[in-house]
Amino acid sequence: MAVIAEIALFPVGAGSASMSQVVADSLKVLDKYHLNYQVTSTGTNVEGDLDTIFHAIREMDEVPFQAGAERVVFTLRVDDRRDKAISMHYEEQSVQEKM
Repeated sequence: MAVIAEIALFPVGAGSASMSQVVADSLKVLDKYHLNYQVTSTGTNVEGDLDTIFHAIREMDEVPFQAGAERVVFTLRVDDRRDKAISMHYEEQSVQEKM
């Protein structure tokens, strides 16, 4: 069953305040794992198998280091619902219907 996760990576000591290249390179990892995702202004929402997402996160953690970061902090929030199948689209639609 699919889960929805929110991931945000924060490279520290990379010499630049811009993170767009690191984000773009991190998204390539998600593409490699064939995960569905949505980029937001403060993180990336990912939909897929939990084990696959964890493998992708482990690989994404290396991206900022390869770009010269001395430290990487990331946040992860996971919605693992077991009573019914969920998706990012379902969650958005459910809220929209109630507005």
